[in-house]
Amino acid sequence: MVDRSKFNAEDFLVDSTFQQYCAGTDKLCIEYWEKYVNAHPEQKQIIIEAKRLYFILSGNKRPLNAQVEQMKVNVLPPAKVVRLARGKWWLKIAAAIALIGAITFLYRYYSVNQSITTTMEAKVFTTKSGERKKITLPDGSVILLNAKSSLAIGKEFNVTCREVSLKGEAYFDVTHNKDKPFKVATTDFNINVLGTAFNVKAYPDEVSSEATLIRGLITMEAVNGNGGIITLKPSQKVTFYKVQPVINQPKVVKPKVVRPEITINHYTLIKDSTIVETAWTKNRIEIYDQNFDEIKDVLEKWYNVEIRFKDPEIEKYRFTATFGNETINQALAALQKVEYFKYEIKGNQVIISK
Repeated sequence: MVDRSKFNAEDFLVDSTFQQYCAGTDKLCIEYWEKYVNAHPEQKQIIIEAKRLYFILSGNKRPLNAQVEQMKVNVLPPAKVVRLARGKWWLKIAAAIALIGAITFLYRYYSVNQSITTTMEAKVFTTKSGERKKITLPDGSVILLNAKSSLAIGKEFNVTCREVSLKGEAYFDVTHNKDKPFKVATTDFNINVLGTAFNVKAYPDEVSSEATLIRGLITMEAVNGNGGIITLKPSQKVTFYKVQPVINQPKVVKPKVVRPEITINHYTLIKDSTIVETAWTKNRIEIYDQNFDEIKDVLEKWYNVEIRFKDPEIEKYRFTATFGNETINQALAALQKVEYFKYEIKGNQVIISK
């Protein structure tokens, strides 16, 4: 039996039945949580906050025209104030002044916002192989862009929304804004956050994509809708395995290990409290018990080289290593001490053989 007496809003959010209650998609979940709310009035405000966060993260915000109408109701005086007795002429004048002031305020407010929207330009930040870049966004969020990556930002960023598009790998440290959730779109999944730190790796040319949460709370959903909405807690990592097309498949196919489409694990923490998935943000490559073919992509992007194996058996060699300022020659020489192999470098091509 789960003890929810000390739950905060984020604890309620990661409960799948609570998510279905908020979405109104499951009758049993709705009945259960309605009874729970009635039975625990001391948690009512926390549950209300959790529901509010759910709708923000799900993108279910009121449309702009509804917000404008509500603002008019809050700012403009009610009609009955204008329809006063003839004798109270000074109240009529005051009401007229208030009306003119409110109209002027609304005009300036939306004119300023419109000018900001039109003057801001869409931007695309890119990095080459072997390059990393630090980006500070208009909302104060800081992004570290890894090698061979691109980050696109719309012209309305931080005006009406906070949405970016990523190809490659980036570390996000997002400024909290409860009214404007931060959204990251990739080719495989979309992420919604409020204020948090997380790493996203989504290279189009790699067989898997992943998101690793360092702190805060994020929700994510596969682009194809398969898997529903996933809510991550700190230290968790979601990996999406892509479906690879089969070309010229032979009649006799050897049995292969079938990887799950989506897995949820914890990030890899090594002896000096370094997180393997984000070591690149500290200018380090952390290889932890990985096959040569798994670290091939990392080495290629880090050193701006192209690696080719002449023997499939070499791809299965497993390594654990740390690299920082080493050259590609020094890195390969260190790996040779673990598993023997030969290599030849021609320009930016590295040929590895037995």
